[in-house]
Amino acid sequence: MGAYLMTLALEALAFAVFVALAAVVPYVRRKRGYWTSRGVTVATGARALAATVPGIRLDEKSLARYRDKAAAATLVGLHDAGRPCALACDVRVAAAALGNDGFIEPLGRTGAGSLIPRVVNAETVTAMLPAMCEAVTELITSLEALANLRQTIGPWTYAKKCSITTVATCVYGQPMIDSRVNAFAEQCDKALQRPAVTDYFTTYDLSSISGRGASSTDFKQLLREAAAADQNESSDVTDKQVRQDMFEFITGAIEPTAALVTAALYVLSRDQNIQDKLREHLDVVLDKHQQRITIDQLDRLTYLENVLEETLRKYPLVAVVRRLTTKSYVVPDGGQSVLEPGTLVAVPVHAFHHDQTHFTAPEMFLPDRFPGQLSSAYMPYGSGLRSHIGKHFVAVEVKLIIAMLVSRYAIHVDSDVPGRSPDPFDRTSFAGVRVKLTNHNGVKEPAMYESLRKCHRGNKKFLLFR
Repeated sequence: MGAYLMTLALEALAFAVFVALAAVVPYVRRKRGYWTSRGVTVATGARALAATVPGIRLDEKSLARYRDKAAAATLVGLHDAGRPCALACDVRVAAAALGNDGFIEPLGRTGAGSLIPRVVNAETVTAMLPAMCEAVTELITSLEALANLRQTIGPWTYAKKCSITTVATCVYGQPMIDSRVNAFAEQCDKALQRPAVTDYFTTYDLSSISGRGASSTDFKQLLREAAAADQNESSDVTDKQVRQDMFEFITGAIEPTAALVTAALYVLSRDQNIQDKLREHLDVVLDKHQQRITIDQLDRLTYLENVLEETLRKYPLVAVVRRLTTKSYVVPDGGQSVLEPGTLVAVPVHAFHHDQTHFTAPEMFLPDRFPGQLSSAYMPYGSGLRSHIGKHFVAVEVKLIIAMLVSRYAIHVDSDVPGRSPDPFDRTSFAGVRVKLTNHNGVKEPAMYESLRKCHRGNKKFLLFR
């Protein structure tokens, strides 16, 4: 009896497998046929097969691996959650997807364009510089006691607080020195944890704070003025757009700043030669310019810029960028391949940055490769019309933070608390990075620090650094 039941069970299982295969095989063939009929190389493997099913998405590491396997191809045909997804393996396709007006972000807004490009530019960031200086001064001061005790810190936390303080100051148009900064910081954290506009920002009060007028860094006012220039928009739509753009600026400036600072300190702590060379460069340049901090002064820090560019090459802010075609795109492969409107395109930025075709010894940290090896394959902020919205803000604030930290403190690896390595595919890994700061005779207090102190308004402390 037992053997009979076992036989029935096996037959039922075999029948179920047969039915499943009878349904799945034609489905997979049909999905693969979408790309083969267009002359595009089709990815193989269990992950690619699973992603043909709606609801199952390809993770960023899988996309990077598929690009490495087919680097010679122009495109690789995949499916992501059942939707056709073209993996850009050629720099020309990647550049088009990131900069062409025929591509949009999959979750991007429709209708009126973002106000961010008109508001967050080099001129606006220059006006934000005093606010950045104040926040960086507080950051450096808050680390003094820890450096004297040779304690290990998590740079992600401190850089994030510094960036939140700067953003809060710019959003309100004045220093945040009361309980509002804590409320704002808390809401920023919530916004960063889930990529959707929270209730706080949906109902955010856009009016100016009583008792003061708008300043050149009042981000709300700048956005409202830009929105008012769009005469076809109603006031309700304008306010909604301003709140949306505020949210995009916050999420596009805070975490990238913290990530880049963390990654830069990580690599500097593990290469004392590069750190010493950077410190010598900072001492030479900053000692010649002891006046107030200016954008021109920061622009003279060329080796620091090389270090940050190489950091972004190894640890790009986004490992894989996704775009959606809004019109037909002819693939530059010499054939007849055309991406139809509504096709997903994945750009594996991390894979391009670690391709020896474009960068010599890509696994090594070599700041001196820039600007000589700067190529179209280098795209840490994206490129063209849709480049990273916070790149001007991030570039200036990170320069300030790294210049002051390296000038004032020596940065080491703590063998007892090594922490994690930053992984562009896992943003949570940055919070696990640890470095040790020390303050010794070989690191002097630069003139730039005194200049930063002069920028600081009085002796008031930001609550975030208490």
